[in-house]
Amino acid sequence: MKYTDNQLKTILQDTIINDYRKNPIILLSLWDAKGEQAYIDFLLSQYEKILLDFNKIFNDTVIPKRVLEISSFLGVVDVTLAKIGFEVHTYDIPEFQQNGNLNKLYSKYNIHPSSGYLQDVGKTGLPYPDDHFDAVILSEVLEHLSFNPLPVLQEINRTLKKGGILYITTPNQVRKTNRINILFGLSIRNTINDSVIQLDGEKKTICGIHWREYTLLELIQLLEITGFTVSTYYFSTISKTKYSIINNILNGMMSVLMSVFFPSLENSITIIAHKKDYKPMKFWFYNEYIKYYKNL
Repeated sequence: MKYTDNQLKTILQDTIINDYRKNPIILLSLWDAKGEQAYIDFLLSQYEKILLDFNKIFNDTVIPKRVLEISSFLGVVDVTLAKIGFEVHTYDIPEFQQNGNLNKLYSKYNIHPSSGYLQDVGKTGLPYPDDHFDAVILSEVLEHLSFNPLPVLQEINRTLKKGGILYITTPNQVRKTNRINILFGLSIRNTINDSVIQLDGEKKTICGIHWREYTLLELIQLLEITGFTVSTYYFSTISKTKYSIINNILNGMMSVLMSVFFPSLENSITIIAHKKDYKPMKFWFYNEYIKYYKNL
């Protein structure tokens, strides 16, 4: 299952051009085909990072590995992983997973979709057996959870094989832009207007808000509590703006300097953790008690 970096990037580009640009998914009419392509282009470096990491992690095996991506959205990484030999499963909200174009694409590459709501996982569980997956991807998800993430992480642990991999990417709460904003008395959270938009049905902004970002130490603590051990982590920068060639060169130089001297100020954290053990905790869900008291 070993590919060179350039081979993987070529396969990813083929996926984007022939599977998405020619046949846009258009989830919930969030955008038109042009907008969807702009979104995919924006995340290209993130897709590449995940694929290159997985290629390194599983470079010594010819046996297909079973991987799950939670909150898979458009499934770009998943389609590419399927093309290079992984058995791929995806999990996301029904509003996304029931899209006809997406299901045609998943069927074409033998990808197995499931749907549900992560806020219910503590009560219903994930729809997978114990010790089932070799790896689970949780990319740009934790920051969007408006509820306690421990039940989700515990369920991921249950579904992973012993020694299985949990791959996380998430914004770095203490990145340089956040520190500068706090220094000048500005918020590091979404605007109040974003909260209004999030509840506007016509805007269809189901998962767009960052409710809670984490530091590296907080993420490690969350993982250790839920039975994982962190084997690797690193900081990186995802650029949100397209610049001129000169600015790209300058930004590239700045990124190198940041990564060498001040890595903890970069805007993204990647963690690779392994399942150590499964020791489930009992969780108390307040709404069950509210329902009980209402019936008195």
